[in-house]
Amino acid sequence: MAVVTPGIDFIARSLVKVVVPSVIFAFTMRILSDTYHYNISTWVLVSSSVIFVPFLSIARVIYKRFDHKRQAAAFGARLAPTIDGKSIGNIDILSTTRTLWDTGYPADGLTEVFGEKGPIVNMRILWSDMIFTCSPEHIKTILATDFNNYVKGDMWKFHRSMTRPFFTRDRISDFELFDRHADTAIALIKERMRGGHAIDFQDLMSRFTLDSASEFLFGHCVHSLTAGLPYPHNASYVPPESKTPQSARADDFARAFLEAQEIISSRERFGWIWPLAEVWGDKTKEPMKVVNAYLDPIIQEAIAKKDATPKAEKEKTEPSHVEDGATLLDHLVSLTSGAWNPSGRSTES
Repeated sequence: MAVVTPGIDFIARSLVKVVVPSVIFAFTMRILSDTYHYNISTWVLVSSSVIFVPFLSIARVIYKRFDHKRQAAAFGARLAPTIDGKSIGNIDILSTTRTLWDTGYPADGLTEVFGEKGPIVNMRILWSDMIFTCSPEHIKTILATDFNNYVKGDMWKFHRSMTRPFFTRDRISDFELFDRHADTAIALIKERMRGGHAIDFQDLMSRFTLDSASEFLFGHCVHSLTAGLPYPHNASYVPPESKTPQSARADDFARAFLEAQEIISSRERFGWIWPLAEVWGDKTKEPMKVVNAYLDPIIQEAIAKKDATPKAEKEKTEPSHVEDGATLLDHLVSLTSGAWNPSGRSTES
């Protein structure tokens, strides 16, 4: 069975968006010519149908910008200032951001932009809004004070309604788990400093977060900190690795998880054309194989645990209730493996 890559799927959908309007336009022109007895040559009909799509796209972009201005005026707001690049569609800006992503820091060059334009700018890559802000007040508004005003879709609302009961104040106020992993991280810092080596602090925090979150959410710690910290590339002496099978699997998981995150983050920098960078294959496929191979047994164990629960206890479980000692994974399994109804009885699907 042929595998459809993100790039091929994107090209196929784009062709449909191009072909259908062209066919409709040509069909309409043919009907009008027959109705009014006006002869249109084939080459005129074909060429005008081809040109129609770019004009339609331009009209759509112009209308969208006009509509945004109209909505902003209605709310008494101002649109974010737009960065004007040197090439069509700000492709030069896209190229610059990609270069900085690969060889520098993503924020390189933005300091001058924010200083000139203000705390919020619209890079508008390929005529699509790409808004950046460095204002704490904007972030506070989006994430807290006006959170509900920023639409995230029905699927997001569904997932949030399932997980909300687990993230109550009393469930995240027990810091023993985080203290334990913090002690491990600090011990690694001290050990590396005694050897006189620099520490990749971002890598350390990533592993600390991964270990803490996996134990808190799944009840199974990834133990990525046990795999040890990477040495600087110019270290004069690097002791031979002595990883256990567990630490090797943890290190593989941590690396694959980070790689998948970087790929997804990179897609954002391409904007809506990101699938064209993955015509020959989904770049997240290989790292996600490693991630899924690690997580699947944990999920299967949670499902087996739920299946072994007496039926009477299952029927007493409400979606808004989280059992003492249960993890987020336990909670999600209890909700997704059966359908809840108002009578308080769980119907197995």
